Amino acid sequence: MKRLAPLVCLAALAACAPPPLYHKAGAAPGQVTALRTSCEVAALREVPRDIRTTYIPPRYMPHYYHGPYGHYHRGFVLIEPGRTESYDANAELRARVVDQCMAEAGFRPVRLPACAPDTPAPDPDSAQPPLGPTSCARRLPGGGWQVVTP
Repeated sequence: MKRLAPLVCLAALAACAPPPLYHKAGAAPGQVTALRTSCEVAALREVPRDIRTTYIPPRYMPHYYHGPYGHYHRGFVLIEPGRTESYDANAELRARVVDQCMAEAGFRPVRLPACAPDTPAPDPDSAQPPLGPTSCARRLPGGGWQVVTP
């Protein structure tokens, strides 16, 4: 259980961290959303989904137990049942095509830390500010993210 605690904390922090955002100083939020959607549609047309399924076999652990006359017997205990997992083999390539499309329009991907709660909130419809050393990302009520330079 002690080994799981750091992983749970790390997963919780990653869930709160902002995703990579596309930035171009002076761009309106609606422009970024519309361009990203058109880039994603074009990327899906150029690089279609390739759904693949793999089978992960069950995992067993040896188990020793006492028989009826004091003899030890060896058996196995099921730890994890077998399952199938599906994934899109072209997802990474499609993401690169989206990045390329956004770069052609002048946007670049940036990773920013989450803003502190006391950071003043600008208008959600304001244009993206230039990046600076204090730039951060603020979560909007609708679930999106906004670049903020205090």
